[in-house]
Amino acid sequence: MRAFDLIVRFPGGGPLIGGAAVTPPGFHASHARLRDREPNDGKPGDDEPYEGKPYLPATALRGALRESFEALLRGTGEHRACAGGDGIDPEPGDPDAGAAAGAARACTLGGDGTPCLACRLFGTQRASIGCTERAFSGLVLGDAALVGSHRWTARPSVALARASRSAADQQLVFRRIPEATGDGPLTFRAEGRVNEASLEPYFDAAARATTHLGAGRSRGLARVKVAVEWHDAPPASKPPALPASSGDVRIRVTLRAPALIGASIIDANYRETRHEIPGAAVRGAIGFALRALVPDADRDPATQDLLDAERGARFGFLYPAGPMRDERKDRISGPMPITATWCKGDPWNHGVRDTLFDRLALLHAASAAEAERVARPAAMPCPRCDRPMRTAHRSRLASAPVETRTIVRVAMDRARQSARDGQLFSQVLLAPGTVLEGTIRGIPTHSRSRLAQALGSGIVSFGRGPSAGWGQACIDIESARPLPSIADRAAAFDRALRDRLQAAGLTSDRIGRLVPVTLWSPLWPSDPDRDPTDAEDGARELCAAVGAAGCYLAARRFARDGAWDQRTGKMSTFRATAAGGVFVLELAQATWRDVVPRLEALERDGVGQRRDQGFGQVLCFDPHFRISSQNG
Repeated sequence: MRAFDLIVRFPGGGPLIGGAAVTPPGFHASHARLRDREPNDGKPGDDEPYEGKPYLPATALRGALRESFEALLRGTGEHRACAGGDGIDPEPGDPDAGAAAGAARACTLGGDGTPCLACRLFGTQRASIGCTERAFSGLVLGDAALVGSHRWTARPSVALARASRSAADQQLVFRRIPEATGDGPLTFRAEGRVNEASLEPYFDAAARATTHLGAGRSRGLARVKVAVEWHDAPPASKPPALPASSGDVRIRVTLRAPALIGASIIDANYRETRHEIPGAAVRGAIGFALRALVPDADRDPATQDLLDAERGARFGFLYPAGPMRDERKDRISGPMPITATWCKGDPWNHGVRDTLFDRLALLHAASAAEAERVARPAAMPCPRCDRPMRTAHRSRLASAPVETRTIVRVAMDRARQSARDGQLFSQVLLAPGTVLEGTIRGIPTHSRSRLAQALGSGIVSFGRGPSAGWGQACIDIESARPLPSIADRAAAFDRALRDRLQAAGLTSDRIGRLVPVTLWSPLWPSDPDRDPTDAEDGARELCAAVGAAGCYLAARRFARDGAWDQRTGKMSTFRATAAGGVFVLELAQATWRDVVPRLEALERDGVGQRRDQGFGQVLCFDPHFRISSQNG
């Protein structure tokens, strides 16, 4: 594995690569740019809402490099190459030529059943990778950032009517492009690495052969000079040690590049991203990093035990988090409970109020008059602006909405030099700078060094598109701070519930026998006897784990969840109880003091299926209920 810088210079004018930015009014096309502020926020005099820094998307760079490399391979006559990774040999006389153009099949043009050189270097359209492969693509190349200063300018063009020898009607086009402000050419720099040493000369050849990038090449535009500056491998450094020799660790991920965290359900031409990173994606990212770092990872016991589904670590979900502040260091990274509400008018600044105690008090009401006394304060509007309250959809540590970026992409048909039919789609990405936090639990002692090696390597990428530089992140590691003991949390919950009932003039013998359980992550019930058509939400499994007589209150919703297996190329989806659900279990005769060991085991091991991927993590006697009720 060797790193490099890719230097891209435009000696004649500026480039035009569209699809990655909004086109300003008055223009028909605009070069890709990084937004530096929201467009036209309504302020007086805001007549330049579309400024921003130009950049070269990694997908455009890889496409131009691959096109040049495929042409080189065909020109030598020594290597065969498919067209853009479609697996079809375009050489005359090939029986597959022209059959199902664009079909996703495995490329085996290497002569011995291996992919062609272009597919080994730049990737392919295969849905899965082999057991001995480490990645889809041997090249990892990120976006190219601008070097130096620039200015935005307009490139006009007009179509001519040959018959009248004049400008064609309504064919005047303005394109917005960047140009260098100094004497030198417009220059961009991208960082990347090649995972196989044998592919490095081929990447050098592809860079030297690339002469055009972007639109307008048929008119003499888009000329480019590409150079590769290799970096010698840095001296081997000792990976950072985990904060303690045992115990859970908390990781704080700051995205350095856009990230696409695949959703369980996507449209054909519009692909959204999750705002959280599932434990399966965290586990996969660490596994792929170790495959690149450890020479024989498949036979390394520390690596295999770390990632093993039964005896390995429990990789929790990573949820959005705000700036690190001292008062937030002990707070829990996870979703808000479904019982939490916030102001409809200004949800991020007017605080959060929880309704769990109001719901429990309403269940204790024995008459209409008592129910009316309970419901009156529960239905109160926001105390700061008198707007109604609604369910809060956010992460506990987030201080602002998660910023996203939408790009438009199209697959190119290299044989026809045009867009492929039906391959225009939009993708929503998490913006660089997004911060997420989560916990990795149950780490085997002999595997802790391997986990530290992966997290400190700098090559961990989350989500889709790692070969395009997506998902790259800075990772901070610290010990997971233990929560207050279950006994302390339970005693505080009982006091808060008693105060709420007394405020409504109610009494109850259930205090001490009610156990609230909050879903820290989605729950996939594993009851083998349940009817597949039954709306099983996991309540029975929670009751069995705690020894409860039944579920006194269930506030939950369902969601479609799932994961993509890159080894098999298959998507597995299932209906799960969404994270943030709240179940209040009722003990028959015992109190929570009699089942503390069971509650500790429930928090440690979770419940349901796929617990190694972070599903089914729970929190008993959530401190949020007491704190947010007092604040409200």
